[in-house]
Amino acid sequence: MTQPSGNDNLAQILDLERLDPWLYRSTYHFEERFPLYGGQVAGQAILAAGRTTDADRLPHSMHCYFLRGGDPAKPIIFDVSADFDGGSFSSRRVIAKQDGEVIFNCTVSFHKSNEGPEMQLVHPEPIGVPEELGDWDPRRLHSVAMKEPTRDNPHGNWPKDFLARVTTDLGDDPVLNAAGLIYLTDAGSGLADVRTPEVGFLSTIDHTVWLHRIPAINDWHLFNYGPRRTGGGRGLYTGSVFDMDGYLVATVSQECLFRYQRKRTS
Repeated sequence: MTQPSGNDNLAQILDLERLDPWLYRSTYHFEERFPLYGGQVAGQAILAAGRTTDADRLPHSMHCYFLRGGDPAKPIIFDVSADFDGGSFSSRRVIAKQDGEVIFNCTVSFHKSNEGPEMQLVHPEPIGVPEELGDWDPRRLHSVAMKEPTRDNPHGNWPKDFLARVTTDLGDDPVLNAAGLIYLTDAGSGLADVRTPEVGFLSTIDHTVWLHRIPAINDWHLFNYGPRRTGGGRGLYTGSVFDMDGYLVATVSQECLFRYQRKRTS
């Protein structure tokens, strides 16, 4: 079905139709003037991959490439391949297509948890509790609440340090909660503070998330993002996602187009 966006439809967006054990299709589509949001197709892809693995194997890493701009008003076909099923790990490849063309691909690795030493060597950079922060309008995102402190850079369209959570109930399905986190990781940008009026739209090239713990994504999480480098028409940032107890839930990296705006000719 195709409907106008009401911005509270994430549960329906993440609901995939099973065409066969390795093939899935998106079921909720909506008209929008922007290309398909990258966090949406990535969240749907990790769900498609998770439906082909054993329930005791949970996603721990996802590596994504955004190849073409998608259309949120059209169905997406997710073709899953099993590259590996071992004693503790399973690896899946997912290719997403619209109108017969590949718009996105990714690999997702799943792990059956083992005992091992646990240390956290990175710590949150707090920005305050939700009640102390201003609302950031998530705009085109669905079923999302976001909070951020006051920023000095008027040219940054995305927050780099923010709190976010999914507002619709995703239950306790671990892969669905992981998909909710993947959806949120594309909502900010570590390049916000280095953007200037001369820099054009920063579309995503590739995106990686390492999941250290499956989140309860209806709870608030802190996202700390920061720039690494720009050059050659690309920009790279990395970041960390923490729960409100300070536990490192995920590590993120993203590479974007980072170019001067094209000059208009009269």
